[in-house]
Amino acid sequence: MSRLGTDENPIDTSYYDLLEIPINADAAQIKKSYRKLAIKYHPDKNQSEGAEEKFKEISEAYQVLSDDQLRAFYNKYGKDKELAPGGGFSDPKDFFAQMFGGDAFRSMIGDLAMGEMFSETMDEASTAQDGENDDPTGKKQQMSKEQMEKLKAQQQERVKKLAENLIHKLSLYTDSEGDEAAALAFQEQIIVEAEKLKEESYGLELLHAIGYVYSSKGRHYLGLKGGELPSIFQSIKQKKHIVKELWTTIRSAMEIQQAAEMVAKAEKDGMDQAEKLKLEEEVSNKAYKALWQTSKFEVEGTLRQVCDTVLQDKTVPSKVRTKRAEALRLVGHIYKNVEADKPVSDILIKKKK
Repeated sequence: MSRLGTDENPIDTSYYDLLEIPINADAAQIKKSYRKLAIKYHPDKNQSEGAEEKFKEISEAYQVLSDDQLRAFYNKYGKDKELAPGGGFSDPKDFFAQMFGGDAFRSMIGDLAMGEMFSETMDEASTAQDGENDDPTGKKQQMSKEQMEKLKAQQQERVKKLAENLIHKLSLYTDSEGDEAAALAFQEQIIVEAEKLKEESYGLELLHAIGYVYSSKGRHYLGLKGGELPSIFQSIKQKKHIVKELWTTIRSAMEIQQAAEMVAKAEKDGMDQAEKLKLEEEVSNKAYKALWQTSKFEVEGTLRQVCDTVLQDKTVPSKVRTKRAEALRLVGHIYKNVEADKPVSDILIKKKK
């Protein structure tokens, strides 16, 4: 009779070895190691031989070990063709993108272009570090006109779809015709939704980012007539926020470059292995932070376009557009004030007080 493994003594440890974690690692340790290694071997950045295959293996290991049932099965029986999650293993790149909200936020923010942005950011940092530039003029190569047109068309389609989703989402409020019960039902729907979304990966951060845009756009549209500051002041606040986020994004990319230079120097100087591993982890953490900041900047920029589309829709009466702005203000207030360890319903209780 073949031996069966246990959680304390797995029959196979290759997945644990891939993620460089002990067999008793908890969920936080598993996720932390996956993030570090996924960034290190992501094919958009690492072009070395075997990196893409390593990235796929890391993704597979994480998908199994992050699921309690699959992990228990793996510990007992080892690798098995039946071990894959329902529907099979996700594409590694798509799975990596899931770390920022995943499918739960897709109807609000669409598909993030983080892969391309991350690759570009890291390549710029590497180029600056190595002093390399293939362009003899010393200028960064520009996108072709066709590439720019394609990206523009993709973004327009994304904004159009997300605007349709948002209009549908707000319709419970906008179609209420002053019905207080319908308005309360809409509010309750948003509370229940936010309670679920905050549990997603980077859910809290995404809710705050989305909430800020919704709230600021709603307030800007309503202006004095809606009990808010004049629209000109709302516009100035929005521009200040955009500039701040832009510089934060740029600073994150610069920090990656500085950290990469430190690793290169450490290798040259023959740094102690333990110190080198610590430094590499720091680089990975900064890279992940930069990846998130880039994604946040993209999300906020896209949502500003979505809100403008919804609020400037001349196919509906101004009364409807005003109600859309009121609904956005309410949703934004709830989202941006969500806290990890408190019920979302507390937000409205505080507001009433």
